[in-house]
Amino acid sequence: MPPIETSLYGNTYNHDNGNLKPMRVIQYIFLVVILGWCCLLVGCVAEDDADNDDNIIVSNVFTPNNDVDNNFFEVRSEKGSEVSLEIYTRAGVLIFSIEAQRCVWDGYTLNGQPMPAGVYYYTAEVRKTKVSKSGIVYLYR
Repeated sequence: MPPIETSLYGNTYNHDNGNLKPMRVIQYIFLVVILGWCCLLVGCVAEDDADNDDNIIVSNVFTPNNDVDNNFFEVRSEKGSEVSLEIYTRAGVLIFSIEAQRCVWDGYTLNGQPMPAGVYYYTAEVRKTKVSKSGIVYLYR
């Protein structure tokens, strides 16, 4: 089962096997000026945590018919990090998995059997940052 995303106090979190992991961490920096007995808050700046900004890029339709266009379902990270990809049938049966910088699925199982046209479910995760994405992909033949 893929992680469930939720939002709490303006931050987004992953609920993964009972663990609460921030998906996007924002650090606030406050500038305080002390003048004699007086304290003045000048401003604050929000900064995103750079480690969690490695987005996953996914196509959602492919046609593995050996022409030039859309022959593969491709998943990769925006920064070129290693990604793990799993493909499931609508019944939840794992039919394909790979870990690489550029993950591609050609519509075949790991045993080399062609999958019929239809809707499949995928989960992808950047290994380094644990940023994840899941959804459906349409296979047309």
